[in-house]
Amino acid sequence: MALEFIKISSSGTYYATLGSEPDDARALLLQLLHADASYPYSLELIMQLTGENQAVAQRLFRSLLERGLVELVPKPIVLVNESLERTLPDLLPRLSSSGKVLLADDQGFCLGMVGYATAHAEQLAALSADLISVHLRHKQLLNQELDLMGESWALVDPLGQSRLGVWVFHLGQRRFVLLLEGIPKLNDPAFVYLIGALARRYLEF
Repeated sequence: MALEFIKISSSGTYYATLGSEPDDARALLLQLLHADASYPYSLELIMQLTGENQAVAQRLFRSLLERGLVELVPKPIVLVNESLERTLPDLLPRLSSSGKVLLADDQGFCLGMVGYATAHAEQLAALSADLISVHLRHKQLLNQELDLMGESWALVDPLGQSRLGVWVFHLGQRRFVLLLEGIPKLNDPAFVYLIGALARRYLEF
């Protein structure tokens, strides 16, 4: 049987970072994102990464495949192996139709940006931290009582279309924010590369 390699999709990357609650699928996806090279698929590998027996590991990985969170491809994926600082100028503009994108952490520190003046970027990073704080204070109402899952926010126009989206992503207990002007393009491979680079820097397994 020909060797196949595990490719994480954009939707798989989004699901992996949607929250920090314990989840077997999310834990496996984060380990795959953390790798510095795409893994060749084997059931033994999935058992090793999950710590589960053969039946459970097989069922979990099949679920990821069926949901489109991963796929098996004939060639390994070429990863961005340069430092995060060097890759951000290339990756960030690809995530929005406007090319205006900012990456920040949950403390309001700007990790990278394109399309903004430095002063504006610093203020937007602080705004993102405020929005995270607001959401945490009202999480019980929004996510549990009203069942409105997610932590991302948007500034919308009169038609309800986003002018500025504030997208929150979890890596373990840490949160990161992408501020995107215009139409978000999180289906671009740049999104997978970006989250993978963040995982390799900030996650430990």
